[in-house]
Amino acid sequence: MADEIRVHTDDNELTLAEMSEALPDTPTIMTRVGECWWHFIYAARGGNWGLAEYYLKRVRKLENTLKVLRPKHAERLQRFQDVALPEVWKALEAQDLTQLEAAFEAATEMANQLHEESGYAYIRWELPDEPPKGLQLSPVTPFEVSGDGEGSPAEREALAKGEQ
Repeated sequence: MADEIRVHTDDNELTLAEMSEALPDTPTIMTRVGECWWHFIYAARGGNWGLAEYYLKRVRKLENTLKVLRPKHAERLQRFQDVALPEVWKALEAQDLTQLEAAFEAATEMANQLHEESGYAYIRWELPDEPPKGLQLSPVTPFEVSGDGEGSPAEREALAKGEQ
């Protein structure tokens, strides 16, 4: 079509249709959601609450992206965010692992029910038995709180809290 909109970049020129085709599909985004959900709970279990929060935010961002890219899933994704995630966020903010485990299990079950509701009953997410590799899941101590990198981790942490 001669009047089709084309987007020019430094490296390329694409039509809007070509750009749309290049966007990630639902399975790609949901695979990322599952990976973030897995990383999230293991980070919390390890006591790295900052990392847990990071991955829970990633879950929300990926779901919000999917709502825009694939509107047919928007209502179910929003329902999951409105019903399941508030208890997860509450437990995370309280750093209450017992509460978080219960909220995580309930949210995972709801996600699986929503897969069934949307015609994908054969997709059931299960938490892997092993924690993800390549990330420190235990609490992280800043390396250079004092600015000179000296002192033990406990001393640096105390300094960061203003205890020295």
